Amino acid sequence: MQNHFIIGENTLLSKGLNLVLENLGQTEVGNLSFEDISNQILKLSEKTEFLWIVVSNEKNSPLKICKQIKIELPKSKIFVFCESKDPILVKDFLKAGISGYFLPDCSVKNIKEAIGQSEKGKIYIDPKLRLFLTQNLLEIGKSSTTLRALTKREKEILQLIVEEYTTQEIANKLFISFCTVETHRLHLIQKMGVRNTAGLVREAVARNIYQTSMNSMTF
Repeated sequence: MQNHFIIGENTLLSKGLNLVLENLGQTEVGNLSFEDISNQILKLSEKTEFLWIVVSNEKNSPLKICKQIKIELPKSKIFVFCESKDPILVKDFLKAGISGYFLPDCSVKNIKEAIGQSEKGKIYIDPKLRLFLTQNLLEIGKSSTTLRALTKREKEILQLIVEEYTTQEIANKLFISFCTVETHRLHLIQKMGVRNTAGLVREAVARNIYQTSMNSMTF
């Protein structure tokens, strides 16, 4: 049985998350406040597989707690619920080693998918946030060096990849062959300096969105 802990204030979101996890069969669900976690982190067993951090009005502590948890419990999977779409903050959480980032209005399906993907070593980003970041990546960040190196077709394919279209679906949508899509995917991976599609998505969001934010200071 998987062990879960919800970290954060006793809000409607945390209560709802507790019910969702129980309904998904995760009956071992505990709760800790931000005040408690720093003192009790060592009491969390190595068997604690999933930690769900609900960010309400806290500012710096959730990110600090994520880093602390990954040091003490490196094998744990951390998911963050936060209403902020700030690409710098998202990047910082990803660098801290989280397994997923959700907006507060995510669906039960999102949570279930995130648990499944994390067990395969994949990072889950809320689809609404992923689409939002991708649109900014392709529109606001056009002045970045990396994006200037991408062709119009590569930008189209990049957006569809981040939106989780399969190779065949991309081929059908753009009226090109399966092999052509795979070739473009390889070129994107090479240009972004990553090893696979998952790395392509993470690096596209982390590197280019971050540069956009530094230039505009807005999102």
